Amino acid sequence: MLKGFTDIHSHTLWKMDDGASSFGETLDMCSIAEECETSRLFVTPHLMYWDQAEELCDLRDEKADYLSDVLADHGSELEIVKGFEILCDDEIFDIKYFRPYTLNESRYILIEFDFFKTRGDDVLSWCRYLKSFGLVPVIAHPERYGFVINDLPVLDRLSEMGALFQVNAGSPVGVFGDDAMNISCKMFDAGYVDFLGSDAHKSSIRNTDMLSFFEDYPYNISEEEIKRIAVNNADFIISDKILVPNRKKSMKEM
Repeated sequence: MLKGFTDIHSHTLWKMDDGASSFGETLDMCSIAEECETSRLFVTPHLMYWDQAEELCDLRDEKADYLSDVLADHGSELEIVKGFEILCDDEIFDIKYFRPYTLNESRYILIEFDFFKTRGDDVLSWCRYLKSFGLVPVIAHPERYGFVINDLPVLDRLSEMGALFQVNAGSPVGVFGDDAMNISCKMFDAGYVDFLGSDAHKSSIRNTDMLSFFEDYPYNISEEEIKRIAVNNADFIISDKILVPNRKKSMKEM
């Protein structure tokens, strides 16, 4: 049975963004994650405005540490790991220090973009800038962006410059629509899925249960592949070591 997952993308911390609305809902989301075989849960609130970054980081740390203590007191073995989901635009070029905002303060930085207005060339520029600081850009849910839907080979160019990709666990089963489903399945087929995350926002719908999605994946996405992505690859973030992606073919062939 599949178990021991790492969810690298969730909005579990209460009253920090459009995720959990209360501490009770946070606990419910953690309980769902643990019951559904997630052993390590990244809490990654949105970071959208850099002038609020330090205050937001302090608040995240305070809440994540408190959550970890409460879970431990209740006998939970779920490990809470800190991060952010950072909205990228040209303001990123004014920032010179990123480590407090990366995943587990590692070289891996989870980034997102405007779903409809962003151009591929802009993303390449932002990723190139982050790479200049020794960071590894991890692009959140690439299967959902307009610039990817309209130009799959842009993923080849991003991969060639060192970007990695986090697909939402629900995408291959249609939770985020047909385009996201088709693109995420093609990414699996080409070896372009490096990490998985629930991108959970609530305890009801769109929650932290990744296992139910895995059980409904297309037959050609094997348990071995899911384990490599959802279990093993996240260890590279925790240990801050370089992950060499497992590309099988280019996206232009898909």
